[in-house]
Amino acid sequence: MKLFSPLFVALRVIVYSLLMFGIAEAIFYDAGHPLGDSYFGEFTFTEIGQEVILFWLFGFYLFIGFKWREIQPISNVVSLFFLASFIREFNFLVEDWIYPVLVVLAIFIWLLVRDFKKIKGATIQFFSVPASSWFFSGFLVTYIFSRLLGRSKFWRLLYHDESYRLAKAATEEGIELLGDTLMLIAAIEFFLFYWTEKREISRK
Repeated sequence: MKLFSPLFVALRVIVYSLLMFGIAEAIFYDAGHPLGDSYFGEFTFTEIGQEVILFWLFGFYLFIGFKWREIQPISNVVSLFFLASFIREFNFLVEDWIYPVLVVLAIFIWLLVRDFKKIKGATIQFFSVPASSWFFSGFLVTYIFSRLLGRSKFWRLLYHDESYRLAKAATEEGIELLGDTLMLIAAIEFFLFYWTEKREISRK
């Protein structure tokens, strides 16, 4: 099946729409079922969903780089970025979470130095794949927009007491999960692109 055939595109639209429906329902459930006095705490579908997706992205980009050697220099550092993000999510359990993140950062820098001459070509190859648009969009949503919209000073403009915290948590965590999901879709699209390209090459 061709990657951009109407049938395959329609199938992916349906699957991704169901995925979006699922995360919206998870956020809705968490809003209606707080854990004690905590809304959108660490043991909710929203937070666990973020952690699962980040770990999956770490494993995926490590794997796709191993299989697709042309993009490996950039996929390795992308993979480590998601690993650091995954570790950061467990700051409520690990007080000194910064130390394992520093280890990941050291490996990140070492890979950049080791593969410096290959980074440019790998980056061009990586971002020439249509799925990179999904990736970049998800990155901006999770790591930029959700943080900006989650600023307390913004919510205090709308609320005159501490009741803003629920709306703030729902919005920030929900948008973060949305961005993670977009990056998950990007990973699926990367795999489909790689798979179809390999099939085309094997047929020649």
